[in-house]
Amino acid sequence: MKKAILYFVVLTFFGVVIYRGMGNLVVENPAVKLTDHDQLIMYSVTGCEYCEVKRRELNRAEIPYVEYVVDRHPDANRELSEKLRQAGFSSKEMGFPSFDIKGTLIPNNPPLIQIRKLLADSAER
Repeated sequence: MKKAILYFVVLTFFGVVIYRGMGNLVVENPAVKLTDHDQLIMYSVTGCEYCEVKRRELNRAEIPYVEYVVDRHPDANRELSEKLRQAGFSSKEMGFPSFDIKGTLIPNNPPLIQIRKLLADSAER
């Protein structure tokens, strides 16, 4: 019985430690600096669930952004393709939503914490 209680206490302790540390984990997508500007641009596609989730995150965080739906706007699609080319990304390795954060391109649905960090970094300049 004492062993069972000890195992429970140890597992609970490590469970709490791991759970509390999860908030500090950030898997950042590669970011490439392009030309400075003053907007947060989200490139999305129609029907993308990840794009919808990111819209809600940005709205909940009260982060202003401009959204270009690339399958509805050929100019936005060309613009994104050119930015990807400049940054050295292949359009085949890119996912949605992708972001241009005041001149820094981040493809493949970056976490909100990374978006906030780049916005803060650009505000300091």
